[in-house]
Amino acid sequence: MKKYLVALVALLLPLSMVAGGKTPAAKLIKRMEKLQKRGVMVGHQDDSVYGTSWHYDRNRSDVKEVCGDYPAVMGFDLGKIELQSDKNLDGVPFDRMREEIASQHQRGGIITLSWHPWNPVTGENAWDPNGDAVAKILPGGSLNSKFCAWLDAVSGFIASLKDAKGKAIPVIFRPWHEMSGGWFWWGSKSCTPQQYQHLYQYTHQYVSAKCPGQVMWAYSPNLADGEETVDSYLKYYPGDAYVDLIGIDVYQFSTDNGVYQANLRKELDAVLAASKQQHKLMALTETGYQNVPDANWFTQCLLPVVKEYPICYVLLWRNAWDKPEENYIAAPGKPTVADFLRFYQDKTTLFLNDIK
Repeated sequence: MKKYLVALVALLLPLSMVAGGKTPAAKLIKRMEKLQKRGVMVGHQDDSVYGTSWHYDRNRSDVKEVCGDYPAVMGFDLGKIELQSDKNLDGVPFDRMREEIASQHQRGGIITLSWHPWNPVTGENAWDPNGDAVAKILPGGSLNSKFCAWLDAVSGFIASLKDAKGKAIPVIFRPWHEMSGGWFWWGSKSCTPQQYQHLYQYTHQYVSAKCPGQVMWAYSPNLADGEETVDSYLKYYPGDAYVDLIGIDVYQFSTDNGVYQANLRKELDAVLAASKQQHKLMALTETGYQNVPDANWFTQCLLPVVKEYPICYVLLWRNAWDKPEENYIAAPGKPTVADFLRFYQDKTTLFLNDIK
């Protein structure tokens, strides 16, 4: 009976959103559609919980300390919540994460959640592609009950996100990302496109039943297959009823900015075509350049490409205090500070004060 109720709620929810548009998620979608016409929101992973030279201090942000404003979008990760850990895979306490999400929402900002769950078969982290895990956690698989408990943990956390009046805080949830790569246990080397679609649909149905109207759903591959076509982008697409926003993860690995820009344009061309075809918002859901060695990277490399596309937000990855190579955005003392200020002042980029 439980699984049928889950499916029923998932089928009815989109109808209620279309009919009235009154759920928190529906309001967030409409808000982002309006903001997308004004510019591109700038986001940062784990922005308010640690930075290049600090961790877990209160009321801090590398972005704010550079430009005097918070990012419009903040990203957080739920990895290890499925293991009943009190901290995520990067050591952030879930209680602190809940607090920061409420603060970002209170300020008028937007929240996106990713999830890097451990491999349910091998017990290793998300980057272990072994064990045929997807087949085993889907209905009929030997680990389906285990997976349902994991989804209970995720749903419980999302449902606990409330504002000062006790109302649900809407979030963009981006599970099972980068599936077109082979490094995750839900990736291209570990399951078929059909199994992936089933996994995404099952997750959507389960979480939507537990958190009705609270979640905006994001689909975010990383093409990198040499095709960069609409068909290759939509290879794992679970269907319009399950997705509100489509994005792409693209990082810079070459010291040649032109290589990154060319690659980014190819990927975004495919996303734009899919966005028009499926009538979905589009975003650059992850990007960055490790430790940003180019002092003018934000305005001379990233911004020119971003300006060419109707992207609602771009999420730069984290500034890890304990991993110097994982610094993806400007911070005090970095050579990119002056350029990031120009990036902030550009009329195309939207930070927190721009979207209130």
